[in-house]
Amino acid sequence: MTMTSHAHVAFTPREREIIRAILSAQSNKAIADSLGISEQSVKNRLTKLYRKLGISSRLELMRTLMKEAG
Repeated sequence: MTMTSHAHVAFTPREREIIRAILSAQSNKAIADSLGISEQSVKNRLTKLYRKLGISSRLELMRTLMKEAG
């Protein structure tokens, strides 16, 4: 999947919050605490993000986001 194919992906407000936290190198627990949700909820939302983007890991998510921002 090329980077341009991700341009059409729409993120929910909560996904955007999680993305910002990931880019700030926060752990799932820190993200959960800051958003007032469970750590499992963070994991579930990350899994949905991975599926949306056709990726399978946090590292791939960070690479994808960094490339799109750059």
